Amino acid sequence: MNDRLHSLLIAHSQKVAMAVHSLKHSCEAWQRGDREALQQSVDELSALEEEADSIRRQITRELASPELPGPTSELFRRLTHCADDVADTANRAGNFLLIVRDLLLPPGYKSDLVKMASLCQTAMAELAEAIHCLGEPAERRIEYAARISDMERSVDDIEFKIQQQASELQLDTWSTIIFWRLILTTSRVADYIEDAADELLSYEGEL
Repeated sequence: MNDRLHSLLIAHSQKVAMAVHSLKHSCEAWQRGDREALQQSVDELSALEEEADSIRRQITRELASPELPGPTSELFRRLTHCADDVADTANRAGNFLLIVRDLLLPPGYKSDLVKMASLCQTAMAELAEAIHCLGEPAERRIEYAARISDMERSVDDIEFKIQQQASELQLDTWSTIIFWRLILTTSRVADYIEDAADELLSYEGEL
């Protein structure tokens, strides 16, 4: 893989990591009931998702180079799309936060969502580090992937906890649907991060 492609992959992963960081800030603003900070964080998240899309398109053009072996090109195409799905899904979660910003919920539910977003942020930071270290021995990527998998399971555990407590919620049907979309979408962020990490495990080439 050439230096330009590696630089683009790093830039893309860092931009996605910033987007997930903005999702965490959005969740924290929602938890505090700070409407202005929530809107600002979601706007920032949307802008970062668009920037990540722009870098993804540059990577796609770079992967069209005939000098790059077909299997390697396909692997990095899958990796990039998985990482881009992280930003897209985080952006959707942010939009759901705007819809439910005035929804009255027990404090524990908001706290749990912040925990989910925080785990996603940490997992995405690990993925960005793993992409940065593509030129290092495969053992490093295995370590990152293992930690990311652990965090994804922790997100699933929180999601399951919320499902178990769902009967306590006294919400109308519309509010219930949107809240569940928010929880499921946030959980999906962690899923896509793990998918991207799994793609990295297949890479054994030289930079």
